[in-house]
Amino acid sequence: MNASPVKRSAILALFGATLVTSGQSLAQQGPVDLSPPKRLESYTPTPIPNTPDPVYGTPTSGVVGAEAVDMEAPKMGGVVEAQTLDAVNPDVAGVLNDQDGGLGPDMWLGTNRLVVESLLSKIPVATASPAMRDLMRRLLLTGAPVPEGSQPGSLIALRAGQLLAMGDFTGVNALLKVVPGYAENPDLLRIEVDSRLLTGDVARACQVTNAYIENQSSTYWQKAFIFCQAIEGKGEQAQLGMSLLRELGVEDEVFYSLVSALANAYEAPVIESLADPSPLHLALARVVKATLPADVISSNRPAILRSIAISPNASADLRIEAAERAEFSGALPVDALRQLYASIEFSDADLNNPLIALAGLSGPLSRALLYRATLSQKGPVAQAESLAQALQLARLGGRYASTARAFLPQISRVDPSLELAWFAPEAIRAFLIANRHDAVRGWFDLLTAAAQSDPHMAAQLEALLPVARLSGYDQASGWTLDRLPQWWDAVKASEGARDKAATLASVFNALGEFVPDILWVDLIDGPTHETVAAPHSSLWFLLDGAASRQRLGETVLVSLVILNEGGPARASPLILQKVLKSLDSVGLKDEAHAMALEAVVAAGL
Repeated sequence: MNASPVKRSAILALFGATLVTSGQSLAQQGPVDLSPPKRLESYTPTPIPNTPDPVYGTPTSGVVGAEAVDMEAPKMGGVVEAQTLDAVNPDVAGVLNDQDGGLGPDMWLGTNRLVVESLLSKIPVATASPAMRDLMRRLLLTGAPVPEGSQPGSLIALRAGQLLAMGDFTGVNALLKVVPGYAENPDLLRIEVDSRLLTGDVARACQVTNAYIENQSSTYWQKAFIFCQAIEGKGEQAQLGMSLLRELGVEDEVFYSLVSALANAYEAPVIESLADPSPLHLALARVVKATLPADVISSNRPAILRSIAISPNASADLRIEAAERAEFSGALPVDALRQLYASIEFSDADLNNPLIALAGLSGPLSRALLYRATLSQKGPVAQAESLAQALQLARLGGRYASTARAFLPQISRVDPSLELAWFAPEAIRAFLIANRHDAVRGWFDLLTAAAQSDPHMAAQLEALLPVARLSGYDQASGWTLDRLPQWWDAVKASEGARDKAATLASVFNALGEFVPDILWVDLIDGPTHETVAAPHSSLWFLLDGAASRQRLGETVLVSLVILNEGGPARASPLILQKVLKSLDSVGLKDEAHAMALEAVVAAGL
């Protein structure tokens, strides 16, 4: 039965006094230290430490976040410093300027505050698009004056919260360090505590919690304080705190069972279900070594998935699935995924015949087997066959770019040769995605030579040229849309050719190049209407207005929301064309090119 308002207020008051209760019942249990914790004076956040992770050891430069993601994460350039645009309003704080990737001090000029507040909360933090993550991170970390309105400090909390949701712990820490009056904003304090819990820095999380519990009475802070009491060996106070929470009607049996095990040194409880884990749940489960249930992977939050991936108390299946999805969304370095794949043991028979063994394995374990098989294969032909199989399965499952990144070391060990000409298109795509133009040349020369005498290889080369051109590969710089009819002849017999052509035509059109009418004529030789998921018309009109008025931040913000988590890879040609054209019009041509490349690769080109 829930407590009455009067009783609830009384209980919260007890919490505010750090759980001071009548001494009569406690006297029977012996003396208990109920003195209030000492508040830290002039508290400022410190860099998140190099805490070792069980998958990949100690990172070399702070906690692994978006900054350390291999081959795709943007860097924060120069020295982290606060913008001097406004010394009072914390919402203007940032760590990026024009020289190191920031979007500029005028990025919100002309934008309505309500637009920023409404859409910032809707940006797709779990997108698999590296180009979108780059823009998101720059948008959130740029220091700039903000439109007037609302309570100062609300936007900075929203920005930091979205960085946390992305799993960008480096960005969170850097931003918190430069926010004026940070210690007076409970939302920012909570974001730091969650960051610490997710990266294993329980000591610092408890230091912040103990310092500020006097002024916080929400359920979140009371749970964190109880957890810290249990960690510090104050089991009786932790039990008392849980009793008070139950009295308030707070339901969270997983929390209660884990804290009880911790406070009383019980055996780890069995967690039947944890479909929406919080950072505190995961920290507790890790401390008491409770096995995570299968449904914990239901979360789609990159920061949570990263924590599951590095949890020794999760099954191999769960950890691999979480690691793949965390790497997919930029929250985990690709090296961590590789090391996790390599840690799974398989029999020699399975490693020697992986294609036969795949049928009996789950998706995550099948990808781990293929990874291990490509490491153990001795001959280049066998290795190339395993790699081709892995990449083909990844293409069918919508994981091509992520798998190409993970398998890149093995692909790099296969040298171009005449007997492997068939593998050249796959190797070229993988290297182009990884921006490894240095490794493309040998395979490109091999494919070009094979195309002279083999019509099939000639068609493969023609199909690849637009992708190579969009990636900026120098040997494809001469390819123009005048060659589009030849490209269409090479691919139109393949499955989904009309969709591929529509995607390719839309991105080149968006980037300002003329698409020959003959291509459109061929494409209308089929159904003239199709059903696609489209953004709400309000977003369409906002994007039009923002791009036409050169409102940079607003154009980026609306574009991110329109593309949603599916990103360029899943956007219809019409939506893709609109977004890329808008980004190009406000000076983000390179970013538009990067999204165009993602789209055509995902389309199967």
